[in-house]
Amino acid sequence: MKTKLMKGHSKLLVFMACFILLFAIVFFVILQKNVNAKEAELRALQGELQELQEENSEVDYLINEADDAELYEHLARERGYVYPDEKIYYNVTPGK
Repeated sequence: MKTKLMKGHSKLLVFMACFILLFAIVFFVILQKNVNAKEAELRALQGELQELQEENSEVDYLINEADDAELYEHLARERGYVYPDEKIYYNVTPGK
């Protein structure tokens, strides 16, 4: 009688161990997907931060070091103005 009871317990323990292992694997896969998504988000935010820092340094230069003519030219170019005899060329190559 004792051996039948022990066999039942050992099968139950094996089943529980397999269930816990399967749960751990599924949980790990889900966590890994979340980590990959957050890493992609972090890379995007770091790129955005780099762009903003470059823009900030340009504005800082214009405020602190540029002379009036350089500042006015920069502001005019931001608004699309050009010199009367100046020609503007745009790169229309696909992917650029």
